[in-house]
This record gives sequence, structure tokens and C-alpha cells, in this order.
Amino acid sequence: MIIGMHTHTHPNSWDSFLTADEAIDLGKQVGLDAMILTEHDWAWDLAEYEALQARHQDIRVFRGMELNTEDGHCVCLGIHEYIFGMHRADELAGHVARVDGVMIAAHPYRRQMPWRWEKPEDYAESLVRAERNPMYRFVAAMEVVNGRGTLKENTFSDTLARTMGMPGTGADDCHEPKDLGKTATYFEQDIKTERELIEAVRSGRFWPLDRTKGEKIENPLYHDVPSDIEQRWAELAEIRRERAAREAPEFRGRPEHHPHVRALAGS
Repeated sequence: MIIGMHTHTHPNSWDSFLTADEAIDLGKQVGLDAMILTEHDWAWDLAEYEALQARHQDIRVFRGMELNTEDGHCVCLGIHEYIFGMHRADELAGHVARVDGVMIAAHPYRRQMPWRWEKPEDYAESLVRAERNPMYRFVAAMEVVNGRGTLKENTFSDTLARTMGMPGTGADDCHEPKDLGKTATYFEQDIKTERELIEAVRSGRFWPLDRTKGEKIENPLYHDVPSDIEQRWAELAEIRRERAAREAPEFRGRPEHHPHVRALAGS
């Protein structure tokens, strides 16, 4: 199943040039099986969402939110209201936990990748600093192929995610027609409900796709679903277990059995 993980629509996201109906119609044209509407700090009303889904019964549509926190942006599933304090990642995580939702780090290269570096050590140090981002204690995945990101930016995100053993998503981060169809995420199961989507993200059994096959990220592993995907998933899980055992930054101070990431810690 191919899902568009990160879509903004007008007027609910001020910087989008697409209505929800327009975005969904385009999603169908580029072959998506489902789309997640992730407005900036804004939640879709249930009745409006249900009416939208009724108009587009040939594709599944899910509600999400993209929250702007002091530690970066985060796509959240399961939460359907903005509550004051969500700009702090730990408070946001508490609200998401309350509804048994899940969090995905959006475009992690932002605010963390250096614009210029004179020595390779500068780049390496920025990756080490990024690992310490306190929001990563709560996320279950990380966008490694962002449709609006450059090759260098997405490579930074991919390197960070692989270092941490973090499952990666592909996300158009769609704001206008030309954004749709460049990236998406493969899920092994047929997802019908929001609850199934949340549990699928927690499972880590998905894969980021650069559908341009090289314009968004050079790593050929993301140009199609790998034939040895089970091994790839196992390798990521092993990295997570190893990092948990040595108390890597994202495991320090994290609530025990935190619902967002329990499957990824090897439990």
C-alpha cells in the first residue's frame, strides 16, 4: 500500500495552494492508495472530514496534524485538536499519548543541518547534535525523503535516521500541485482505519520511496521496495536495541513503555 504521509490544503494550511479536493484528486492521479491531511497546527473537524471522504470513496483519507515545536516539526496521528503548550515537544507527546497516537519527525534536516561546513568534522558534529534532539525521545519514525527537500537535505535526514535505527518515511510535504507524487511510503498491510495506521507506524514495517528514483535522494535503496526488506527492518530494530542498551540520547528520560515507540525499542 502506498500512502502520501504529509499533505497540506487550503485554507486550513495558510501556505498551501490546493484545496483538499484538489489534493486528493491529484493523489489519485499519481497512484496513491491513501493520503494523510496534515495541516499546520490545525485539526480537521470530524464532520468535514467524513464529508470529504464520502466525496472520494476510491482513495482512503486520514486526518493528521503537523505541529511546530521548539525542537522541530512533527507529524502527529491520533490527535485532533490543538491544545496550548503543544509547541513544547514533551507536552505534545503527553497529549498524543493520551489518545494513544503516534509522532513522526518531519523534515529533520531543518534547523539541524549546517548550511555550510568547512570540514567533514563540522557535518559529523551537526549529526551528533541532532541525535540529542529531545523530541526524538517520542517519535516512532523520521521523514528521510521529503518531497520539498534537496538531495543534500534528505541525505542528512537519512544519515541521521540510519545512525539512530529510526524507521524512515517518504513524504511529499505537499503544498502545491508540483509537489505531489515525488515521494511516498510503502506499507506492507492494507490499512483501512486510523488505528491500523497508528499501529503500522509503530511497527516500523514500512519503507520510504523516492518515486523520482534519484531526484530527491541518491540512495538507491529508496528508489523501490527492496527485495530484502525484512532484513532491512531487522537491522534497524537491532540498532535501536543496541542504542537503548547503552542509553543513547533518545532513550534518556523517556517514559518507560512510552506508547509512541514501544515496538521500535525491541519490546
